[in-house]
Amino acid sequence: MGQALILFIQFFTRINVPVMIDDVEEKFRRNIQYLTVFGLLLGILEAVIFWLLQLILPVWLAWGLFLVSDGLLTGGFHLDALADSADGLFSSRTPDKMHEIMKDSRIGTMGTLALLYYYGIMIGGGVALSQQVTPLQLAFIAAITTMLAKTGLSLLFYKMVYAGAPHGLASIWVKVKTWQIVVAQLFSLIVMALVLGLSGILSYLAILVVAYGYRRRIIHILGGFSGDTIGAFAELAQVTFLLAYLIFSRWLG
Repeated sequence: MGQALILFIQFFTRINVPVMIDDVEEKFRRNIQYLTVFGLLLGILEAVIFWLLQLILPVWLAWGLFLVSDGLLTGGFHLDALADSADGLFSSRTPDKMHEIMKDSRIGTMGTLALLYYYGIMIGGGVALSQQVTPLQLAFIAAITTMLAKTGLSLLFYKMVYAGAPHGLASIWVKVKTWQIVVAQLFSLIVMALVLGLSGILSYLAILVVAYGYRRRIIHILGGFSGDTIGAFAELAQVTFLLAYLIFSRWLG
């Protein structure tokens, strides 16, 4: 697991870990079951940042800066995928043209709107939660929110249909074993159940529903996933969780 976590840190963050790892693609594929463990560890780091910030700043501002810290630590890795996917999927073009648009390093109107909507929901959701939970509870939610980005990714690896560029990065996840995905999901579900109770479990189930619909839609439109469409769901999973948790926590008290 140690090498897997180092590999994930090197791949998903800007944190410098000067350790050489051989056979990177195979190690990626063999260690997906640890992806949500890495997500939680990254989430704990970001939750500590939030906790320290809220000691000297209003909670709502500390939550906004927590999201900024995530972007800085990860280099906006999944945010870029979200913007690219929105530009391509909402372009009303042919699948080949959509893939071409996603590869373009420039951001378009729909990509910009997707990022604005993402941050609007994430900041608004955090502010709303700050009215009904303690700062410590909100720090736990921050850690889980970060973890769920990786939970969402691993969901899409189940019998994944790849339609990206030949030998593209996402092609390494085509042959991920089902048991690895189950382990990754169980870890995330247990954490959510322990920390958030029934509301957390129901919020996790909401992510499953959205993942199923997203998978069907992407395969219908593009014939399969590319790296961008996989990465985009990391952010969609976070948005789904935050909205679902707001609803269920209010219903259940």
